[in-house]
Amino acid sequence: MAASWADRIRDVINYPHQISMRYRGNHRCGGSLYSTNIIISAAHCVSTLDSPADLTIVAGSTMISIKTQELPVRKIIIHPNYRTLNNDYDAAILITDGDFIFNELAHPIPLAQERPEHGSAVIVTGWGTTTENGYLSNILQEVEVNVVENSQCKKAYSIMLTSRMLCAGVTGGGKDACQGDSGGPLIYNNQLLGIVSWGTGCARENYPGVYASVPELRSWLLETIESYENVGKIDFL
Repeated sequence: MAASWADRIRDVINYPHQISMRYRGNHRCGGSLYSTNIIISAAHCVSTLDSPADLTIVAGSTMISIKTQELPVRKIIIHPNYRTLNNDYDAAILITDGDFIFNELAHPIPLAQERPEHGSAVIVTGWGTTTENGYLSNILQEVEVNVVENSQCKKAYSIMLTSRMLCAGVTGGGKDACQGDSGGPLIYNNQLLGIVSWGTGCARENYPGVYASVPELRSWLLETIESYENVGKIDFL
């Protein structure tokens, strides 16, 4: 799942906003459906690509080997302040060529407006490796972790951590996002709280996972989405 040691296998019906970003047909990153043609993911998932030509988005699938709905990506917008050094401002918007059909398996998720308190339970999902440097999961996975205050998380990551990031993990390690989960959702109260970004290894003790904080990036996301909301829409004559 989206964890180094997964808690539970999940059907996409429980997380219908979850998408798989494919590069030349292979799973590259996760992401979240925001509207019929808008995907929110991580900047580091797409920052090295010259164009969106080889990217597609798969929605509505529990198994990574099945493509329930698939659309090509028409445009990529990376946060203008994104820094590769520490993945600060690690957010990107992908616009598909055409619209996904919303149903019980594919549905948007709203953006969180504020961070929950330290220790709050949150959920991360994805098809990432179930052990560090392991193999991708074919079935969508979920794991529950807890929000870690940035002041505490800085003990692990020092100056690499910024106010645009939030941390989540569990005491003693053992639960975390991992390779292949990047760009996917961190969920709190059925809202998109974070975007899987980076960390030291997977599920290591004293090293929580680090996420791009949606409440801090919300204004840019909404303003950018509004300015591009009609790009990729199908015109019916």
